[in-house]
Amino acid sequence: MIEQKKSELVDDLFKSGVGFEAMPLDDVVIPYAEADVKSCAGVYLSQMDAFESEENLSLKPIVVLMNEMLEVLVELETNGVKIDLKVLSYIGQQFQKEHDELSKRLEEIVEIVMGDTPINLNSGADVSKLIYSREVVNRDYHIQTFRIGTNAEGKPLPPPRMNKAEFNTAVRSNTRVVQKTSVVCCPECDGRGLIQKYKQKTRTKNKITYKVTGDPYKNLSKCPSCVGVGAFYNPTGKVAGLKISPLGPQYASVNGFKTDKGTIKLLISHAKSKNNDLAVEFLTKISRLSAVSTYLTSFVKGIETWTRPNGLIHTNFNQCITATGRLSSSNINLQNMPKRGFPVRKAMVSRFDYKIVEFDYSGLEFRVAGEVSRDPQIIEDILNGKDIHKQTASIIHRIPAEEVTKETRAQIKFHTFAPLYGSQGSGLAEHEKKYYDEFFVIYKGLKSYQQRLMDGVVKNGIVQTPSGRQYYWPNARRLKNGRVTNATQVVNYPIQGFATGDIVPLACIRAFRLFKKHNLKSKLILTVHDSIVVDCHPDELTQVKKVLVEAMANVGEELEQRFDYKPVLPLDVEMTVGPNWLEQEEIPLD
Repeated sequence: MIEQKKSELVDDLFKSGVGFEAMPLDDVVIPYAEADVKSCAGVYLSQMDAFESEENLSLKPIVVLMNEMLEVLVELETNGVKIDLKVLSYIGQQFQKEHDELSKRLEEIVEIVMGDTPINLNSGADVSKLIYSREVVNRDYHIQTFRIGTNAEGKPLPPPRMNKAEFNTAVRSNTRVVQKTSVVCCPECDGRGLIQKYKQKTRTKNKITYKVTGDPYKNLSKCPSCVGVGAFYNPTGKVAGLKISPLGPQYASVNGFKTDKGTIKLLISHAKSKNNDLAVEFLTKISRLSAVSTYLTSFVKGIETWTRPNGLIHTNFNQCITATGRLSSSNINLQNMPKRGFPVRKAMVSRFDYKIVEFDYSGLEFRVAGEVSRDPQIIEDILNGKDIHKQTASIIHRIPAEEVTKETRAQIKFHTFAPLYGSQGSGLAEHEKKYYDEFFVIYKGLKSYQQRLMDGVVKNGIVQTPSGRQYYWPNARRLKNGRVTNATQVVNYPIQGFATGDIVPLACIRAFRLFKKHNLKSKLILTVHDSIVVDCHPDELTQVKKVLVEAMANVGEELEQRFDYKPVLPLDVEMTVGPNWLEQEEIPLD
């Protein structure tokens, strides 16, 4: 039985503004603290009992792993990252300049396609209207038609099954085409939207009572003619907006149709196929504006806020936030920073005025997919050093692999990994969708593995990684298309969890031990997804290189010792070095 925390002892005091320092020690603070300790102990003992049950025995090594990783996180948080605030300020200025230029051009495009109709680019309803050239007539009917919302368990409702004709009919039945407008100033309020009203008084003269205008009211009133707008927006009869057709019922939203990052990416591809150049420009620029706004607020301003007077920033690492088991971070979120070419990385420098070193696993997710599925083609491709991204680009663009450029290869990396995580290419352009079909023809073993995961989760609700980490979907059920509810997570979590929840932490633990063993002055400062970042001391570059190769490339030894799992594929690592976290040069490991 877990003892309840005695929050009633302090709740009323907190509400009245009394802090712990002013509360009675014997009557409140000590009883509250004792109950708190007992509650925590009760939770711990209850968890330990649960771990002894047969179905949870595989989790015990995971608990040991995470406890050891906690020591590493304490080290990382304590060491912190050195920030060059002058460089960060300059980067912020560049982002602000780009932000202003994007905003100006977007406003110009809005005027071209909407006429005088005012559009707020921060409003989902306005942006939906602009992109799709339609607006919802009856929101309640729209929500009901497209099953928008969540069920009793808080999960999104599945969209209705509609063919193309049925969907088009549903769209036409409850949305109207948006027209361009021309604006006319309201003559009653002269464009201000407000008018001055006066108090009415009565006077009597010659026994006749009549009203006269008295003193003005203190506050102005909304103009009744233009309802406070200050103008009239008259339809011109011309269709407004970018004239993009909604993609399907799954893209319906409360505001009309979706305008999120993922949907905009699909719409760009759709607009290109229709040679709608203005739409491509608008969608590309609004997507970039969203990113730049995030960079300014979350990263530039965030880093400035959290950097201490000594120039160090100490992010908080969180072990128990993400569903897969990988790390997250907060205050500030350094786990979510764009990986390559992101200017803010230039502000992250060495406290030793020397080098930032990053060791990165090469193609970790693809290797892990081969590990867990034992797909013979993946194993062969990795052992032969095949460039899987070139293969992806070759299939998508229908060109020989030797003609794939570095830029083309970089642009399609997303598609290489998406099938590993359960994506079937829904909503993509036809030439991209074909890649997903061909991918599973090439890697039949991975397809069979994903099917086994889905079959297993319907049977017992559990998916387990080679380390023993478990993911639980107790209410999983089979769908008509042969897949299962939560299919993307079911096939995604074992790969991401084993890669970044088990292998990367093991590499960090090994690096931490070796740094202590060799008494290195260099500092472990970050681990981001599948990499380890070091602030390197000028005398220790060779040692750091040797230690991280040992820690990361040979982590398979640890997998065998801890989890009785012998990998079939080697883990390759890459090393980059530079004066900051952006300007990095790849260094051979041989």
